[in-house]
Amino acid sequence: MIIRLFLRFIAIAGIFLLVACASTGKTEMAEEVNPEDLHEGINRNIYGFNKGLDTYVSSPLVGVYQFILPSFLRTSVANFFANLKEPRTVVNDALQGKEQPAGEDFERFVINTLLGFGGLIDVASYAEIEYHEEDFSQTLAVWGVPQGEYLVVPVLGPTTYRGVPGLVVDAASSPVSYLIWPIQVLDLLNSRSNADQSLKFIDEAAVDPYVFMRASYLQWRDYQITEGKNTSEIILLDGLDDPFDDEDDLDLLDDLEIKL
Repeated sequence: MIIRLFLRFIAIAGIFLLVACASTGKTEMAEEVNPEDLHEGINRNIYGFNKGLDTYVSSPLVGVYQFILPSFLRTSVANFFANLKEPRTVVNDALQGKEQPAGEDFERFVINTLLGFGGLIDVASYAEIEYHEEDFSQTLAVWGVPQGEYLVVPVLGPTTYRGVPGLVVDAASSPVSYLIWPIQVLDLLNSRSNADQSLKFIDEAAVDPYVFMRASYLQWRDYQITEGKNTSEIILLDGLDDPFDDEDDLDLLDDLEIKL
């Protein structure tokens, strides 16, 4: 829990810094503000900081993690942490009034916990029980809370005004937050490892990685909230040197999500 409390402290401090900086010199910078990203200057600086942290800390650690653990063990680790977060999904299903998904997700949790050795094996998927993914930010969206401005938070990455309380509630409600710190570190390494190829692709293919990440994040969150109803509107090709199809877009965005 100490690690997650530390990350949350940095994130909240970064948000206050962002708001403070945004409130100074507003008149002088009015003509330079991007209407699609009102805090772009500060966001880019934080994005650069996060990128440096990832390049010199996270990426090397993930390299060691992938070297030590073979692919099938990394899959088991991913299954374990995904299963731990199922109760959070069930609660958000219920808060959003989704009765059938709530039942399916509860069923997944019970089956994988009892028959999948604590979630190491995703037995529920073999039984063709559908997997859903819900968080408190999505719940707020269903309740009608507006998205607000796009933000890049130190260490944690992209979010929005609506996503900030979502991050806090999700972290507080995650069982992983209350486990010993080595398991928390393993969870973070697992999340970063899952996104490894996608992040490398963005660095190599995107003309402006920051713009691509912003568009990707906002469109993916919209896709999750609307349950794919706006799939036809997802256009990510402007930030790339080489285009790829919509199905690849969605796989890429799914990999990029780092759960807390």
